[in-house]
Amino acid sequence: MVSSHRWRRFGVFELKEAPELSTTVGIDDSSPVRGVATSGWRGRSQSLGIADSVTVLARSAAQADASATLVANAVNVDHPDIVRVPASQLVDDSDLELMPVTAHVPKISKHYIDRALENGSAMARNLQQAGRLEAAYLSLQHQTRVINSPESRS
Repeated sequence: MVSSHRWRRFGVFELKEAPELSTTVGIDDSSPVRGVATSGWRGRSQSLGIADSVTVLARSAAQADASATLVANAVNVDHPDIVRVPASQLVDDSDLELMPVTAHVPKISKHYIDRALENGSAMARNLQQAGRLEAAYLSLQHQTRVINSPESRS
């Protein structure tokens, strides 16, 4: 018997500066996922967090985009060498104005990476329980966390 389901596959890259395939994701047509978005401090938008990348799968593109931003902002930790500057200092017309955004993340110890990723994972799990995202892939300095979709855990 031939399955009538079609699969869509896409790759996830952690660093846009060094595009190396980190993982692949397959989405079956029966999945509720219809939106995918990625956010992080090196992206085109400003970030409050230090995630290299957070990729979110959600029921819509709008949910994926909003959730990726929230989770990427939550991948965060206080560290004296992380550089944060007022948003308007990086982008003249930033709607974040004087809010401190991430400008540089140096190499940090595994202890800090683990804390930051756990903060982001907690946010992702909260958004998942609220029905805002299906799954998430979080990355910081080559360390990752995966929040699986409920359907993949059954």
